[in-house]
Amino acid sequence: MQIFIWFGGEKSNGKSYQVKHLGLSNYLQLAVENFVTTGNRFILLRRWREDISTLWIEQYFNDVDVKKLTKGKYNIIVVYKKTLYFANVNEDGKAMRGDKIGYVMALSTEQHMSGASFLDVDMIIFEEFMERGVYISHEPNKLMILYNTIDRKRGTTKLFMVGNTISRVNPYLVEWNLLPIVRKQKQGDIDVITFHNETNDVKLAIEYCKASGGKQMSIGSASSMIEKGSWQSEPQPHLPKSKKYYKTLFRFVFQFKEFKFLCEYLQDKEEKEKRCWFIYPKYTEIYPHTFVISDKINISPYWQRDIYNVNINEKIKRLFQSFRENMIFYSDDLTGTDFKESIDFEIRR
Repeated sequence: MQIFIWFGGEKSNGKSYQVKHLGLSNYLQLAVENFVTTGNRFILLRRWREDISTLWIEQYFNDVDVKKLTKGKYNIIVVYKKTLYFANVNEDGKAMRGDKIGYVMALSTEQHMSGASFLDVDMIIFEEFMERGVYISHEPNKLMILYNTIDRKRGTTKLFMVGNTISRVNPYLVEWNLLPIVRKQKQGDIDVITFHNETNDVKLAIEYCKASGGKQMSIGSASSMIEKGSWQSEPQPHLPKSKKYYKTLFRFVFQFKEFKFLCEYLQDKEEKEKRCWFIYPKYTEIYPHTFVISDKINISPYWQRDIYNVNINEKIKRLFQSFRENMIFYSDDLTGTDFKESIDFEIRR
């Protein structure tokens, strides 16, 4: 099994895959070319049923030079009953369907596909695997179930996953332990890793697509993501002063969805009555006897689930009552965004 992951925010960079030995330049063009040369079809996959409208699907293929690929036989790709076809548009604007080249599916309906046969498919393109909203419950498992329904133990079906740099709090990055890789990647970086299981190896290549340098028309907090491919973040409160002007009174760790944050309770050295919480990323291991607020299960009394109702002692419990929105500051906007998206409790005001 081979999995190829592209992510990047810039809308014009095409999420092109640049591993030279694979010889790929455009995953969509590749899927259509693959049908022309081998007859093997592909599946275009989205998360929700609402995502696979006929208008979106047909516009999705606008960049494919169908006429050139088919040597003039067809000039467009159309969808009919969630099946993709080569077609020709005649003089009155109607499309005449020809060869069937693939299928369109929603991952949310994977349970209805278990009895179907897709032995004609050797490629799956999962578009927008990074979501702004809600993911499907246990989504990575559902994707693997769908993959195996399609592949049927052939081991020949390639999975392409494509997304924008919307959020690093993503179930695939967490489930497949890709966060340590993604955090270190810079634009243009490609990492290839191999997962070993009992029966075979799964090779996964992940690329943080490099910005092309082209101009985009955008304003606001999303501009950096759209124009440069940066991770999308929301403005977050930063410390009013440099951290050197604060004394650390208490320190503990947050760990949610494999994200770790160090949290410090600070006192202003000049105005001692002023205190606040400061959160920044933690990349090192968590040592024993460290106080941790986490969604992980751990029998240690130092590991707690609810920051507002800890069961270790009353002094710390009272201290955590001050963990409120107007007293929390972050090292940078991305840290604050990651923190708020990964925690499973609501910060009190």
